[in-house]
Order: sequence, then C-alpha cells, then structure tokens
Amino acid sequence: MRNDSGVDSSYLVNPIAIGAYLISCVATAIYHQTTASVFLGFIFLLTLASYLWAKYALKHVDYDLETAAAGIFPGQKFSVIRTIRNQKMLPLIWMEIVEPCLITDPAMPDESFIAVRTVRKEQTTIEVKIYERFYTLSLIKWHQSVRFQDEWEAKRRGITQIKASELRSGDGFGLCVKRKQFEFQTPKRITVFPELTAVSVDRIINDMWDTRSASGGFLKDKTIIKSVRDYLPGDPARDINMRLLARGGTLKINTYEIVTPDSVRFILDAASFRNSEADDFEHTLSVIASLIVGLTKRGIATSLMTPASAWFPETCTVPSAGLQAQFAMLELLSAVSPEDVPISDTPDTGKDVPGRIYFVAASLACATSLQVLEQYPEHKTQLLLLDSRMSVQCGLHISDLNALGKTS
Repeated sequence: MRNDSGVDSSYLVNPIAIGAYLISCVATAIYHQTTASVFLGFIFLLTLASYLWAKYALKHVDYDLETAAAGIFPGQKFSVIRTIRNQKMLPLIWMEIVEPCLITDPAMPDESFIAVRTVRKEQTTIEVKIYERFYTLSLIKWHQSVRFQDEWEAKRRGITQIKASELRSGDGFGLCVKRKQFEFQTPKRITVFPELTAVSVDRIINDMWDTRSASGGFLKDKTIIKSVRDYLPGDPARDINMRLLARGGTLKINTYEIVTPDSVRFILDAASFRNSEADDFEHTLSVIASLIVGLTKRGIATSLMTPASAWFPETCTVPSAGLQAQFAMLELLSAVSPEDVPISDTPDTGKDVPGRIYFVAASLACATSLQVLEQYPEHKTQLLLLDSRMSVQCGLHISDLNALGKTS
C-alpha cells in the first residue's frame, strides 16, 4: 500500500500558534505576569502534546480490506472485512475510516454507515451532496489488531471498486486530526451480476438440435451401446435388444451413450439499446444471464462476445460449461452499457465455430454490429431481439424465453 500523510488541525494547534504560545509565555514571565504566564504555559504544553500525539498517531498503523464474495446477485448480502493493526506503543484513542461512494453504487452497506455532506461548487451557488462510507472505532491499544465486518447488500447490476480508504485519528483531546490515505495496490472489486429471471432453455436446446430434445437437454447416441440391462415396464420398445431376443434370450434393453448438444455463443450488441428504456436493457441482460446459467448447468458449453466496456476490453470467451467460465461471462454482463462502442469487424472468435450463434440486439433496425455474423455460417446464426415486431424473419425474441413460474 502507498500512503500519504497530512495533518488537519485547527488554527489554534499548528507550529506557528504553538511557537506564539511559547513566546507569549516567556514574555509574560519576564514582565512578572505570573497568572498569564502559567496559563500560556499550560496552553503551550497542551497544544504541543496534542500536535505531537496526532502527528505520530497513525505511524506504524497497517490497514487492510477484503470482501467475502467475488460475485453476487441483486438482493444478496455479503460481508466486507476490515483489519487495523496498531504496531506501536502509542494507543489510538479514536479512529475513523472514510471512503467516498455514490448513491448509485451497485452494492452498499447499511444506511447507518453512509454520511452525507452538502458542499457548494466553486464560484457557483449550486450545492451538491457528497456521499461517504463512514466508520468510527474507539481505543485501539498498543500492538493490537482490530478486525471488524459490516454487511453489505447488492442493490443492482454493476461493478464498483474500492481504490483507497482514508484513516483519521489524532490526540485524545480532539484538537488535532491526522489523515492517512491507504491506496490498495489492487483495487478491491465488487461485482453484482445481472438478476436471474425465470426462463426456459428448452427453446434454445430445441433450436440447436432442430428437433425435440430429450429430457434434460440430452440425446442418446444410437450407434454406441454402453451396456445392456433387464427390461422394465415403461421402457420404449425401440430400445429392446433384438439380437438377444432372436437368440431366445429374455427381454433386454440397450443403454446408449449420452451426448450433449453443440456449443452456444451469445453476441451482445449493447450499443443497439441506446434508445431503449433502461429497464428493457436490464431485462435483456437478465435473460441472457439466466440462459447462460441454465445451459451451463446442463453441461452445454457456452460462450459470450461483448463489446469493450469501462471495465473490460472487447471479449469473446472460450465455450465452456465450467463454473469459472460461467462467472466470467456473468462478470462481462455486469460491466456492459448501452454507451459501449459497437463490436469491431474482426473480433477474436477462436478457431472453432459454435453450433449455434445468437445475436442479441434491441431490434433489427437498431443493430450496430451485424457485420460480425458474416464470419459464421448462415444456418447457424439467429437474431434474438427485444422487439418482437422486428422478429418476423428471426423467429425468436426475448419474450419467447420467459417462462414465469418455471426455472431452467
């Protein structure tokens, strides 16, 4: 951590004022003003002690912060843990931790830890509110470590990070305050994924196979017999082993190898939503996130292509059904905005072409990156649009995937 120090004291407690108290004390003593000299001597000692105490209060003090969750969904709660280590003999009578924040941050602590200040802009009469996360502690003893946590709640989709924390402490008289800025070498990032909604992935799976899929989104490979078992009531007649039956054996059922559909790629044209309502964009992201979670849970390799955002460069993930890949795609969705630039003409899509490509946009008329589809076979691509009126030729829009009361 890098840190910068500073002293924030009143006009009565600073080196110039302390020097003036000493000179005044000596002068009044020379002129035999005993009462005034004793009073000024007391003020001198008090302010000197206050200044020195505050100056060394935050010396050899370490501070660290960690979050208990790397990625969460709106409505979930998580803990932010802070650790303060006082590695000297001088105790800290009091301490404050201050961090700037915005009321629109994706995640926030309890309102009791949010402080609001009203300041006036320079050379104007306009007043603005400044929000800060504010924590107070009392009496951290010598060579003592204090660890505490507060509970945060994910409010909305997005990414925020804590780059630095300001520690404040000082003398026990409250006359002089010392500030120390702790800048983290790696900012502490908090990612809130898009809210999951009730969707059905069956439409995607059926579309991939171009036929009705089996239960769970899997199909059997009829060319590979895994094993043979006894016939049970309800087994389909087409799975009966006719060879064994012809030889006079009992009814046996073939058990086939299970295969999964090919991979899926979603291409998000975020810029196409610039003229759409914010809720429509958030709903679209929720549907895509829910599809990614539903497909990967069923073992279907999924990838995502997103434009460059404020947090990530233009990205095309490798198809995977792993949990880590799922989190990476959800994190990309957390960062996108309608203000992002369109996807470039030649993104890095990898060597393997997915089995099905879905281009996600607000409407066909608003699409800004249709040229990306030129590198894919036409029979593998399909538009997934928010506006169903523009989906006549596409056959699929966002509302097709909603299944209220049914989760994938």
